[in-house]
Amino acid sequence: MSENKVYREGYRDGLKYAILAARALGGNEELIKRLEREYSGEDGENAVKLVYGETYLIYERNNQKGMEIILGVAAQELPVIVMSRDTKSNLSSLKNVKFAPITYDESIGGFNPAQLSQMQEYVISNLTERGVVYIDCLDYILSTSTSVQNVLRFLTVLKDKIVDKNGIFLLSLNKDAIAKPELSMIEKEFKNTIKIKTD
Repeated sequence: MSENKVYREGYRDGLKYAILAARALGGNEELIKRLEREYSGEDGENAVKLVYGETYLIYERNNQKGMEIILGVAAQELPVIVMSRDTKSNLSSLKNVKFAPITYDESIGGFNPAQLSQMQEYVISNLTERGVVYIDCLDYILSTSTSVQNVLRFLTVLKDKIVDKNGIFLLSLNKDAIAKPELSMIEKEFKNTIKIKTD
């Protein structure tokens, strides 16, 4: 059986689990409906097919689609690392997910957006073979950083480590909130792009 076929079957099983988990955890009804449409094949042409050893940009104004994708991946019980501003995400309750909130609120834990070296160390030390890494707060990190070059170096190091482990790197960002020169540099590093329609 080919690796792609195994992944597709696992993805379908993951969607089924994600629907059950989203219902049990009181997930957003629209998210549940979208997962059900994808599982039934109604969204077949819009379904996201991820490939190991690749990196992806998700263009969206909020992290809704990114969280939907990563929930589907996590539901397959793959090792997942999530770094997000969404401190209320239910993903943190899944045993195969390492969840690190990005916030200045020290009572929540996680990292503040200026702690690039600590974030990098956290990802690298928790990264496993064929692991999936998702970050949805890049525009926030850039807006609080004193050096764009440091952020780009952070992303490049993570990308190289993840690809070396045959993993998948998903980066969700609002491209309207990032200056064009920085966006251009990011796009050179992340060659595959998932384009998300926004309202």
